[in-house]
Amino acid sequence: MHGSSKLQPDFSINGIGQPMVVLIIFAIVWAVWGITAGLVSMAIAFGIYAVLSLVYNFRTENHWFLVTFVYQCTIVAFALLAPKVGVFAIPEASFKPLILIVIVELAVLIYIISTKKLRWRGREILELAARNVNEASNGFTDRPRPLGKIDCSKTELAGFTHFIKSNLIAWSFREESKVIFVPINTGDEYRLPLGFSSDYSENTWVAIDMDGNVSVQISKKDYLRYKEALDFDQLAEAMGNLFIEFFERYKRGESVRIIYELNRIKVHPFS
Repeated sequence: MHGSSKLQPDFSINGIGQPMVVLIIFAIVWAVWGITAGLVSMAIAFGIYAVLSLVYNFRTENHWFLVTFVYQCTIVAFALLAPKVGVFAIPEASFKPLILIVIVELAVLIYIISTKKLRWRGREILELAARNVNEASNGFTDRPRPLGKIDCSKTELAGFTHFIKSNLIAWSFREESKVIFVPINTGDEYRLPLGFSSDYSENTWVAIDMDGNVSVQISKKDYLRYKEALDFDQLAEAMGNLFIEFFERYKRGESVRIIYELNRIKVHPFS
């Protein structure tokens, strides 16, 4: 990225918090009820994660989630089939291929994490939108802002929506007359994408209606992520123009350039 970050440093541990909780529960159950019970608790936890990965796969159409699903199912099998201590313990000779499978799947997961294929891009979107915005004293304004207009057909807008959602650039809602794109930050990756809520009113969003009109809302929570008070009108305009630029690139068949631009943003790996 050109220039220094305009966002406040993010030292969030949300991305690793859940695995840490699973390990803590495993350790506690092991200490109290023994290793077999600990492995069962791990199998239950990874079974839940596997279901969530499968739901994510269907809702986002990002099929890299199938890799995490398979890995999580393998860990369930690993915990239940472990020789001598598993609930369905199998001989060590039969268990060794499962160890190799876990190692291979773990290597694939490392590749996925390093290439950001399962990363929601909310922080990168906020960073890109602010790159040319000046500091100002007017501060936050709690109102949507109409912006420009794009020339798009329903088919093009549908294809663009699929691209944005499947690459986790933003979550999308299709309403009767428009499509709303909601950038997702770590910590908010379950509520909207998994369907626990459809209320995006408190989120940052960019809307494109069927006539190509673009409007933007910047949430107060996202506005306060920036180090300095930025000119709100400039920021809203920049956010809208960013999605207009994304659409024009998509329309020209240059989707790969969008991903490249997002990947250039240096962020905390678990933010």
